Amino acid sequence: MAILKIICKAYTNLCVPGRLKSSKSELEITEELYTELLFEWKKSDISLSPVHEKSHGKRKSGRGKTPTIDFCFRHRIDGSYYFGAECKLLAKNDNSLYDLYITEGMNRYISGQYSEKSSSGLMLGYIIFGDTIEVVNELKNKVDKLPNISNMILAYSINGFDKHYNSTHKRDVGLSPFQIHHLFFSFT
Repeated sequence: MAILKIICKAYTNLCVPGRLKSSKSELEITEELYTELLFEWKKSDISLSPVHEKSHGKRKSGRGKTPTIDFCFRHRIDGSYYFGAECKLLAKNDNSLYDLYITEGMNRYISGQYSEKSSSGLMLGYIIFGDTIEVVNELKNKVDKLPNISNMILAYSINGFDKHYNSTHKRDVGLSPFQIHHLFFSFT
């Protein structure tokens, strides 16, 4: 909960008029959010360390780099224990972005590729076009078709931020059940 509060505060810091535009890429938004997160992190008393773009180093063959989680909060000694945050762009009626949110985000948690030694993780949806509620409802319809233990439901407010949802999933690899927190940040 403390980590989610800091992330929501970092997002609030980005909401200053003119600070960030919806034309930014996922990587650019994440960099700005992570910069604000570090600023807020310095005020906290949490023993985990924030890491930007944590590589998993699991690719044994083939080209390209291994999948990286956008940022995480890891144990000081053992980097395999971490709370991860995976970020994806979302836009109204854009099924390709919804599919990426699931296939290259949620499914990496559910498969155990991300956060294998943790029981929860975070998906950040950057809404770049459309009404937040409409986008969340479109995505929810897709998420609820996954092999869930519980569908994506509205969760508790985090210091007044009410675009927080949860879903719980059974995993074959890693700790199970696995809870995914979903935070939806509007940049429209």
